[in-house]
Amino acid sequence: MKSLYAFRLALFAIAVAAVSACGESKLGPNVPASVSPASGDSQTILVGNHSSAPLIAVIKNSDGSPLPNIPVRWTVTSGGGSLLTLIDTTNANGEVSTTYLSPAVAGPAKVNAAASGRSTAFLITLAPDTVGTLIAFEGDGAAALVGFQLALVAKASDRFGNAIKGVDITWATNGGTLQLPTGVTDSLGRASNTITVGPDTGKVAITAASRFNTITFTVHSLPTN
Repeated sequence: MKSLYAFRLALFAIAVAAVSACGESKLGPNVPASVSPASGDSQTILVGNHSSAPLIAVIKNSDGSPLPNIPVRWTVTSGGGSLLTLIDTTNANGEVSTTYLSPAVAGPAKVNAAASGRSTAFLITLAPDTVGTLIAFEGDGAAALVGFQLALVAKASDRFGNAIKGVDITWATNGGTLQLPTGVTDSLGRASNTITVGPDTGKVAITAASRFNTITFTVHSLPTN
């Protein structure tokens, strides 16, 4: 009896091992096991309907071999923009591609490629356009008593309203004392300065010059009595 029990126990162990092995078996040779970026990930493009470099995904089976003729769906999952191709099939190298067209808003964007329940993401940085304008953002028209300070803020934006960082600004005035002769716009596109008005009263003009254009702030220096 003990021998029969041991035999049945051994058969049960073999059956369990077989079921486990089946559960852990690799996917079939023609079934996608992975979707990965082959080219075009982590690129930077300008806003305003500019084309990306090709986004290329590669589809492979569980053995790591590329799979041809696999349908792939492309989608923009964040950041806006559009794609030239939404659905395509992989070539002989297991690759499929599309081109991303940028929106007007700067920031991060993400594009997904999906096949048979597997997917991968391409990350794209949308940079402000190179054409911009400098404006008087804060301080224009302000007034202070002689000897007091006024804050001035210039802002650089592209033609879509996106802030432009790193624009050099040169400040000058026909009256009063500026705290800074030059500046650079920050991540919000802003460059700040301070003017101490006086000793004369009346209108004071302050210019801020950039590679885009030159703007003028007009402030008023008021008498103390």
